[in-house]
Amino acid sequence: MTIKPDSPLKVGDWQYLPEQDKLVQFAADGKIAVTADLDNLSQKVANYFIVRAGKLVTKDELLQDVWGIRDVSDGRVTRVIRVLRVALGDDTREPRYIETIPKRGYRFIAPVTEIAEPEAEQSASAQNEPPAGINPRNHSVLVSIALLVVCVMALSWWFWPVDTTEDSNQAIPLLRYKPVTSLDGLEFYHNVSEDERYLVYSYASPDNENVTVLMLEDLEQHRRIQLTEDTYSSFGAAFSPDGAKIAYQRLYKGKSCEIRLITLDMNAFAPVTDELIKTCGKGAVSSRMSWSPDGNYLVYPDMPDGEKQMSIQMLSVISKSVEKLTIPPASSFGDYSVRYSTSGRKIAFLRESAGAAQIWVVDLATRETTLILKIEDSFPGNIDWSLDDKFIVFPSSTSSISKVSLDGDVNLVAYTDNSASEIQLTNSGNLVASVGSFSRINLRKLANSITNSEAFNEPVFSSNRNETFVEANPTLGGPLALMSRRTGVPQVWLMYPDGTQRQLTQFSEVERVRSLVFSPDGNKLLVQLHQKILIYNFDGLQGEIKGAEGVVLGTPSWSRDGQKIYYPEVLNGNWQIIAADLSDLQNRIVASLEKEFWAESYDGSYAFWRDSKTKKFYIQEKGAEPIELDFVLPETQISVKFQLMPGGIYFSKLVGELDYGLFYYNLAEERLETVISEMRLSRFSVSADEKYVYILDYEFGDIDIGIVDGFVRSL
Repeated sequence: MTIKPDSPLKVGDWQYLPEQDKLVQFAADGKIAVTADLDNLSQKVANYFIVRAGKLVTKDELLQDVWGIRDVSDGRVTRVIRVLRVALGDDTREPRYIETIPKRGYRFIAPVTEIAEPEAEQSASAQNEPPAGINPRNHSVLVSIALLVVCVMALSWWFWPVDTTEDSNQAIPLLRYKPVTSLDGLEFYHNVSEDERYLVYSYASPDNENVTVLMLEDLEQHRRIQLTEDTYSSFGAAFSPDGAKIAYQRLYKGKSCEIRLITLDMNAFAPVTDELIKTCGKGAVSSRMSWSPDGNYLVYPDMPDGEKQMSIQMLSVISKSVEKLTIPPASSFGDYSVRYSTSGRKIAFLRESAGAAQIWVVDLATRETTLILKIEDSFPGNIDWSLDDKFIVFPSSTSSISKVSLDGDVNLVAYTDNSASEIQLTNSGNLVASVGSFSRINLRKLANSITNSEAFNEPVFSSNRNETFVEANPTLGGPLALMSRRTGVPQVWLMYPDGTQRQLTQFSEVERVRSLVFSPDGNKLLVQLHQKILIYNFDGLQGEIKGAEGVVLGTPSWSRDGQKIYYPEVLNGNWQIIAADLSDLQNRIVASLEKEFWAESYDGSYAFWRDSKTKKFYIQEKGAEPIELDFVLPETQISVKFQLMPGGIYFSKLVGELDYGLFYYNLAEERLETVISEMRLSRFSVSADEKYVYILDYEFGDIDIGIVDGFVRSL
């Protein structure tokens, strides 16, 4: 039984696009502004309602026709209905989309009418018909392995838009990815051979959730084999120019790191040898590597033992000698992705610096390193060169690809129908990408194990909305602040104890929020973006602090009386703390030097900071001298959160390659206590009475390899 409409439809305030199988809303310029945040199952249920608009739909019918089961006691229908209502902006008290018929079922009451498909959509659809025999698939895979996307926050985490310039006289095309792989799990760090017949990639299976293996596919004969074992993880595979070898990185968890070379017998479609060619640093995270066009050299990121930043290394495949090509600044995590130009004269690489991504180029003739672009609000997983070496192509948002010239001129190339992280431009001009959703993130409330013995661990709200930040109010009865993507564009919402919710921000485009901080009285909220800090009260925006050109802002905090805002800023690698008066935000003074974080406890008993040079933490109680605290964070940890309470400090700490723990530093006893031994993300918030902890519950989504034929025509 079909449950998918086959033509464009007007559905209340939304439009249904059959090619994308999505509900969207368009802006005045005709571009997609909002996409309903629905997973595959929820979209199926939405489609079922749409094709039966105005008719009574029972729970039995939904279970039988969508799930293929009959179980009237199953609560999954209720959950999906709740997800649909949130995504569509529906209200159970005054429903405009889904009406509940007590004891009978549901009725879809929004008007549904057929509309003509927009010309741009028709054109894009005609150019991107999926090949015969390849069908998009539905997934419900929950994989408990991070992709080690450089360990940079987000995993490092989400990809956001970057400011781009575009030619107003040229329409920006909407391109659709055709599926190449369709495994249950995560397929990423892909590489296509020079002749474009073979594909190699890392694969995380739901059956072996803590390990990635290398998979090799013959794209002509549709054969696939596993190249590496599941006793270690394999990353960054890259074909040699002749297609006879594959270089990759092998990581033994907490033990060793190796750069290895697989020799292939393509006639037998099998590996022949797998040899070690160079060890890499134990602190190195997953690498994306690249071959020189002559096949004599490999470039890859590494963190040699004794160093604190990832840097780009060039390895001679013949002599096995290694040259260090880049020296990232001390304030940087380092360099995490690298690609040879088509001519082999230059390499481009990505650098994390002060919480942002940058594109750099090395001229191999002179070893001169040049900054090409500071990407304000995006963390691409990988980049590639245009075939003529004039541009570097990179994912610039969840739905776009951009290019930057070597002079730093940026242009938006195309909108895409899916989120891309890793990209590769092939010799024939096709774009191959890892596409899909890395994760689903929802809010969970747990009992604080050091203050509350009750067994409490429940989701606050379970949906596909994707929350990314949570901040508990410092006063009992005050609302939580939550960053949520429920409407497509991330917004800050206030969640009150009685269950009511209210949108606080009114962002017109995707903004990358970096932190939320309530004032001591709980009536104001700092919303930190990349280059500015917004100050809200519950009625709306009250003011903003904008960083100067070239200055990166750190995590802000409030003075104990709520009259000042402290924020770190870094310029040319030097940190300082700025104090801005709330009554006059232009009145700013340098409060302290060489500190990259500063906060005061709201009870006024102490201040806490981190030294930007030594990376040590200090506390200063009222009327006393500063004291160095006896705890450190791993060198590879980028994302961190602190919450100051009268008796101690809560903070998140990386406890493995992928997982964080939540800890409490007891000031009176000068010791660490474990609150949560393992959690997926570093973000948390403790309730005002310290009885509960709010965390972001992280579940991995689905990533496949997709292709856009003839992408080079868009450049």
